[in-house]
Amino acid sequence: MKKNILKFITIISIVFIVLVTYLSLVGIETEKFNNQIKDRIVKANKNLDIKLKKIKLTLDPLNLKVNAKTVGAIIFYSKRPLSLEYIKTQVSLLSLIKNKIISSNIELSTRSILLNDLISFIRATNKKPELFILEKIIKKGHIILNLKFNIDDNGNIKNDYRIKGLIKNANINFLNKGKVEKISFNFDLKKDYYLFNKIRFKAEDIYFISDKINIKVKKNIFLLQ
Repeated sequence: MKKNILKFITIISIVFIVLVTYLSLVGIETEKFNNQIKDRIVKANKNLDIKLKKIKLTLDPLNLKVNAKTVGAIIFYSKRPLSLEYIKTQVSLLSLIKNKIISSNIELSTRSILLNDLISFIRATNKKPELFILEKIIKKGHIILNLKFNIDDNGNIKNDYRIKGLIKNANINFLNKGKVEKISFNFDLKKDYYLFNKIRFKAEDIYFISDKINIKVKKNIFLLQ
C-alpha cells in the first residue's frame, strides 16, 4: 500500500514538474483574452481600438505570475493605425485562474515606422498646434519606440514610465528657412530626465556629432549636461 502511494506521488510530482517546465519554457498560445483586452482599452478611451493576434502565455513559477506577450498588434485611434512589434505584460497566476487578465505593468514596442506617421497618430489624440507644425516641417525619417509604464487603480499612467528608442535619417525643413538633414540619435526618456546619445546630423553642409546629451528638469528649468 505504501509503495503504491509513493509511486502515485512520484508520478504526480513528475507530471507537475514536466508541466511547469513546459509552461515556463514553451508556454501556450490563446485568443481567449483578446476581447477582455479590447474592452479594457475601449473603456479607457472610446476612440481607441486594438487588433490582436494570439497571446503567448509563459509561466513564472518563482513569482507565481504569468508573462503574456502578443506580436504584430495594431492600435487604432479614431481609425488611425499604429503598428506594434509586440505588447507584453505580467499578470498574477490567481487572476489567470479566475479567467481574467488584470495587469498594472505594460511594455510595448513599435516596428520601424515613419516619423510622420507617428506624429499623425499622436495628433489624432492631441490637437496641440506644435504637433501640426512638426508634421509640416519633418520631411523624412523613421523611429522605433519601446515604452514601459505602470498603471494605477484609476487607469492613469504612473510617473515611473520609461521611453527608449531611436530616430534614423530624419530631415527637417524649417519652412524654407533652413534645413537639418540626416538626423539620427538614440534616446532614453524618464520623468524629468532625458538622455540622447550617438547624435548625428547635417546643417548647412556641416556635419555635427555628439556622443551624449543629458537634460534634467528641476522646477520647470531645463539643465543641460
